[in-house]
Amino acid sequence: MDDLNFPLDFLWHYNPLNNWKSLLTLVVVVILAAMVIVNKSKWTRREKWFRTALWFYIYLIFSYTVLCRSGNDYFDYKLIPLWSYRKIWMTHSVGLALQVFMNCLMFIPVGLLTPFAYENYLGRDEVRTRKMVIIIGFAVSAAVEFLQLVTQTGLFEWDDILHNTIGAITGYGIYLIIRHEPFRKARWYFLPFGLVMLGLLAAMLS
Repeated sequence: MDDLNFPLDFLWHYNPLNNWKSLLTLVVVVILAAMVIVNKSKWTRREKWFRTALWFYIYLIFSYTVLCRSGNDYFDYKLIPLWSYRKIWMTHSVGLALQVFMNCLMFIPVGLLTPFAYENYLGRDEVRTRKMVIIIGFAVSAAVEFLQLVTQTGLFEWDDILHNTIGAITGYGIYLIIRHEPFRKARWYFLPFGLVMLGLLAAMLS
């Protein structure tokens, strides 16, 4: 049961409104507001809302994963790909399975917001939009993992980058559905997330 409580404990412990973190969040909000004002004649109203939401959400990711964490006195890393599935298979850890799920879930808004935030720039070019979603999802995740390693505030692992990128791809699939694209086109973007769920289920039941 303790494993099931970890997401709420995590969100509460690292939330960006506790103590000094609220000042940092205020600074970020002011910077984003200033950027909107500076670009008021360049960005549409839609771009203002979605770009601000995307950038603030990326700030929240860095806040929860790096900025608001206390450091260790050692570098922690796992360089073996898919190690988390092997550990779940051996230990049946509900907590670790939830972490994998949450790592996918955390980046769904990135994949959903990016096409809206840069819709005028990307047009209706699906290939270009998909590439941008994957690049942003991968880049943000890789930056988080690298910063966690060098600041000793977390575990560097390839699994997180993979799962975060899969989450971004899933978010893009949701975007296509919102845009009323045929499900036969959007379904392929849900396939990686489905494979993750099947992998977790197989590891837990083995």
